[in-house]
Amino acid sequence: MKKIIAKTLLIVLLMLPAFSCKKFLQTQSQNNEFLTTAQDLDELLIGGGYTPSFHGNGQTHMLFIMDDDVEENPVPVLQPGSSVETSYLSGYYNWQPNPYIYSDGTQEDNLVTIFSKVYKNISAVNTVIFNVPLMRQKGEPDEILTRVDGEAHFLRALYYFLLVNTYGKPYNKVSANTDYGVPLKTDPAIEAGFFSRATVQQVYDQMISDLLQAEKDLEGYNKGSVIRANQAAVQALLSRIYLFTEEYEKAAAYADKVLANNYQISNLNNFNFANNFLQLSSPETIFNMGEDAIDYLYPVFGPCLFTHDLSAAVDSYRVSDDLLQSFETDDLRPSVFFDQGDRPGQLYAKVRGFDLSGNVSEIFMIRLPEIYLDKAEALAVLGRNSEAISVLQELRKKRFAVTPSSPPAAGEALVNFIREERRRELCFEGHRWFDLRRYGVNSKYPFSKSIRHNSYAYNSSLASYLQGYYELKPYSQDAAAYVVPLHPFEIQFNRETLTNEPRPARPLIQ
Repeated sequence: MKKIIAKTLLIVLLMLPAFSCKKFLQTQSQNNEFLTTAQDLDELLIGGGYTPSFHGNGQTHMLFIMDDDVEENPVPVLQPGSSVETSYLSGYYNWQPNPYIYSDGTQEDNLVTIFSKVYKNISAVNTVIFNVPLMRQKGEPDEILTRVDGEAHFLRALYYFLLVNTYGKPYNKVSANTDYGVPLKTDPAIEAGFFSRATVQQVYDQMISDLLQAEKDLEGYNKGSVIRANQAAVQALLSRIYLFTEEYEKAAAYADKVLANNYQISNLNNFNFANNFLQLSSPETIFNMGEDAIDYLYPVFGPCLFTHDLSAAVDSYRVSDDLLQSFETDDLRPSVFFDQGDRPGQLYAKVRGFDLSGNVSEIFMIRLPEIYLDKAEALAVLGRNSEAISVLQELRKKRFAVTPSSPPAAGEALVNFIREERRRELCFEGHRWFDLRRYGVNSKYPFSKSIRHNSYAYNSSLASYLQGYYELKPYSQDAAAYVVPLHPFEIQFNRETLTNEPRPARPLIQ
């Protein structure tokens, strides 16, 4: 198979607003003259490896509306002359076989998806990794090369974690070697063929290999930074991945490595409610890049639904009653995490992204509380119950106005309590959908649930009414619906070397 080695800066390509897999594969390699120094690799990493923006055109918004933390939030009565615009997120919200079809039946052919966006970033980090040894041979500063190599390996692992947990099957210890994942591309070559899916195990093996390399490379680099990857960020992601692969001893061990740093849990009893919760300057923040998406789905100051015409939007999503009712009475998090909307009784997920340091992305936020929860869950599954409870309560005591209640003593009850705590603490940060998938295939304590999403319509008087609901069944009964299909365009271009598992049609239940 003919390969064209892409030793290019790719700056122009990386700035394209809609860069599909097809366009990536058809792009010819560029002149390597741009990459002549270690500093050039660092600039490529900043401009193309790190993602500057991940909202708009539905890229990650779907990850916030498929789980049990959301409900549709219609306008009670539209103003005369208003009209209900077409939503392109309804297919995700309702778990449809082809979620890329708008609510009016038309299909978006140029949608910038996570798939196309992330492979663009991966092409940049592959180019960096490929060129590091070449720069070493030229005598470029090893200090810069080691750092950018570590950051690039971390980013590649982070992107593949997002990809495989969106478009591949969840990691199942029994079947990961045969379950389909996502295309695995680790070199900068533009191949004259077509992509096919690697197995889930192959993708996870690559992520772990990348992160172990990054952990070695980044020792001593970027300490204190939250916008450039450092060793603590690498170790945090390793803890998460080992939790997903049920390697619990390693998950707890890597959590301890992160906890040995100077990050601190914020005490919400002293929280300034004038501030947004997610901030780069928070002592909890370990790593972040990009911009927020929540304000597009859960607006604080007015209703907004993703539509063809955002200026004419009339609808939105809201925090589900199921999530709200899971918080205990003295838990301070609802008042910090959520804002009252413009309609009585309607709570919106807080616009938690902006502070004086710049925008913050929910989907790429790595925070210290996750590390506590990774460790607590791992210890509980291992039967180290008193240790698990101690770690969990260390987090919870900073979240309650009084001494928090005691969790169950051991076993499945304790594990599920920790999982529910994870849901509350990490809500609307891109974790819940991925967690529901892994719980469904967990070998020791499997858990799944039915999820119902209400659907609303408007009558001739422009008043909203409940027209029924869509139901996602437990994972064991509805596994295909827990995998986001690739856009039909990607399937067609790759001549069906990439395929989707058939999803069942999902009717409105009245």
